Amino acid sequence: MSDDDEARRFAVEHAHYDEDIAFWRRHAARLGGPVLDLGCATGRVAIPLARDGHEVWALDRAPAMLDELRRRLAREDPAVAARVHPVEGDLARFDLGRRFGLVAVAMNTLQVLTDPADRVAAFRSVRDHLAPGGELIFDVALPDLEEIRDSMGRERPGGRYRDPATGEVLTHSAWYDSWDPGTQTLAFTLRIRARNDGGPGREALRRHRVHLFTPQELEGLLQDAGLRHLEASGGFDGRPLREDGERQVHRAGVAA
Repeated sequence: MSDDDEARRFAVEHAHYDEDIAFWRRHAARLGGPVLDLGCATGRVAIPLARDGHEVWALDRAPAMLDELRRRLAREDPAVAARVHPVEGDLARFDLGRRFGLVAVAMNTLQVLTDPADRVAAFRSVRDHLAPGGELIFDVALPDLEEIRDSMGRERPGGRYRDPATGEVLTHSAWYDSWDPGTQTLAFTLRIRARNDGGPGREALRRHRVHLFTPQELEGLLQDAGLRHLEASGGFDGRPLREDGERQVHRAGVAA
C-alpha cells in the first residue's frame, strides 16, 4: 500500500473519533488565533477549527498525511480551506517564525516522542511559539501499569462503527506487545478489520511504539522548558485527574 493510501486509510480509521472536537473548539474560541495543530495528520482537528474562522497552521512530518489534508480541504468551502496552512515539520524541533494563541497536540500525539531529548526539545519549541497569554494544551494517556502487565499479549476489543462515506464497517482491537518500565516505552498493535455488506473483508495491523508520561514527568518537562503548568484534568469535560483514570489533559503557558 502506498503512503497516500495509508494516509487515506488513517483518515477513515480515525473519522469516528470526535469526542474532543468540542473541547478544542471551545479553547480556540477562548484563546483566539492563530492556532498551531502539532501532529495534525489529515486535519481531524484543524478543519473544524478553520470552519469556526480560525487561522490554523497544521504541522506534520509525513508528506502523505499533509497531501490527504489538502485533498480534504479541496472539498471544503474555499474560505475554510484558505485558513488552513499545512506545514511539513518535526514535532520535536520546529521553527515557524510566528506565535500562536493556542498550540494544540491532540489524541496522544506527544507519546510518539520516545527519545528523551525529543521530549525536551518539543516543549521548548512550543514555548518559543506561544503568544503572550497563549497556551499549550494536550492530552495523553494516563499509564495503568497493573493493567499493562495483566493484559500483555491479550487482544482486547475496541470500537465498531460504519463509515458513512463507503458503508464499510470497521472493527478495532488491540494488544500490548512489550513494556519497558525503565524508559516507560510501550509497544502495541492495533488491528482494524473492514468489511462492506456482502463484500470481501480486509485487515490492517498498525504497530506503534509510544512513551507513556506520568503527571510528575510532565510537570518537570514543562518547568524545564520555561512553561507554567496551569491545569491538569482527567478528561475533556474537566473532571479531576485521578490515579484510576484513563486520560490526562494539560494546559500550560509561558512562565513569568
